[in-house]
Amino acid sequence: MSEILVRPRRFLLVTILVALVAAACVSDDEPRIEQPAATTGSSPTSNEPPPSTIAGTTSTAPLPLESTIDWEFCGSMECASIEVPADYDDESAGTVSIAINILRAADTDRSLGVLLVNPGGPGVPGTELAEAFAFGVFPTELTDNFDIVGFDPRGVGDSGPFFECGTSGEQLELLADVVDLVDEPEEIAAAEDAVELCTASMGKVAGRLHTGFVARDMDQIREALGEDQISYLGYSYGSILGTWYATLFPDRVRAMVIDGANNPIDELGTPDQRLASAREEIDPLYALLEEALDACADEACPIFNRGDPQQYYFDAVKKLDLVNEAMADNPDAGFLGLITPLYSEASWPQLWSALADLLERDDPSLFVDLAEFQLGDDPGAANFTAHVNCLDSWALQPENDRRGRLEADAEFFALEDQLNADYPLFAAIEGELTSTCPFYDLIAPRALGVPFDGGGVPILVIGNRSDPVTSFGESVELANEILSNGVLLEVDHPAHTVYPSNSCVNDVVHDVLLDRAFPEPSATCSRE
Repeated sequence: MSEILVRPRRFLLVTILVALVAAACVSDDEPRIEQPAATTGSSPTSNEPPPSTIAGTTSTAPLPLESTIDWEFCGSMECASIEVPADYDDESAGTVSIAINILRAADTDRSLGVLLVNPGGPGVPGTELAEAFAFGVFPTELTDNFDIVGFDPRGVGDSGPFFECGTSGEQLELLADVVDLVDEPEEIAAAEDAVELCTASMGKVAGRLHTGFVARDMDQIREALGEDQISYLGYSYGSILGTWYATLFPDRVRAMVIDGANNPIDELGTPDQRLASAREEIDPLYALLEEALDACADEACPIFNRGDPQQYYFDAVKKLDLVNEAMADNPDAGFLGLITPLYSEASWPQLWSALADLLERDDPSLFVDLAEFQLGDDPGAANFTAHVNCLDSWALQPENDRRGRLEADAEFFALEDQLNADYPLFAAIEGELTSTCPFYDLIAPRALGVPFDGGGVPILVIGNRSDPVTSFGESVELANEILSNGVLLEVDHPAHTVYPSNSCVNDVVHDVLLDRAFPEPSATCSRE
């Protein structure tokens, strides 16, 4: 539900955490919806965010809207689809269909409008998260008061277009002979060919799957619902999507909470700064791997190994190539299968069993199941998550051109020995998939034309010190350096994303979404 898909790049240590940045795309001739400046950090009683206006208009209230959606019942929910422009900069590109569903508020007399939700990714269907609300996974404070609306972002689930970059395995085959850096003419040609497979398969829309367009699709959904404003709850990548929506359409946001928040701005900095940033991102995931292995503390654990489960791990990961071979020779499959059970402590026994099966029986099947969470059931297919993240990085930071990105990769490779020494459990894993992101200038979207700052909207950012995927430092940077009105809630909870698993966090989230009452700056919640 709330997990982020780990970005597949070269999974040598030095490139596990070369973060891909994200940005929204807006045409130069389209005015941004503006909101007056607001102070960072709201008080517990500040239940009304600053008034906002639409640039170039008066402050009169907008005319009421009417829903244009033709809903059909689908179990306990209602489902539909709407048509949105395939390319917001080119009307001739036609439309794509976006799948949506809705769970009506249980108490219609107290309804606070719609709450759009997104579970993460990029690549996870949002309609599935809305279904989780219908199954009683979330507190009644939200299901009583909001119409919960889920949607599958473009290219995901039941929303168009169908994502493909060549046939299954075609990109992997093109990049199979690239060694480390892409610096030889034949390697550059292979990387360019791998990117161009996307446009050969999908046409121009291949470059229109980035989050800026998804944010615009969200506003099309809002309009089709007949709502002047929406509330929003986003997890992991969904936190970045929410930030983009607030940046482009601040006047349309009633209340917003983002959980497992990541900073999408990748400041390259000096090598020392990049090394420090890499360590900050690797540390939580590595600490959880150590904890997961050390938790195998008695003979009932299949990798106990007379009290030395770490040595068992080192022996087992030598066979991760069996996982890669079982998954269309995808060089990242083994690593992805290994880290997936680290997202939750309850999944650690799956890791132990998978390592035991691999070492003692040459059986990769459990790791294959775990890797499928990241790669889907066609591991040879082009990876949607990497594709969107690359498009986003070009939309937000177009000044980082191809040459600069390749030079940055080369500089980062120089840090390999230091990182391998610091993180031997990861260094023991072989396999690397070349990133084609520096070559996405071939299909790069239009750059964001306004500051990427959330538009002055008060946004609750849940930062988790024990999140294995999005580090606490990233959440702090997003709340305090990127957003113009971010309010950080610090928590220490051993999972990726927190709500609704922590009662303290739940209370704060409900205050924000129901009453638009924000905590004091430096508010914290303890581990539960």
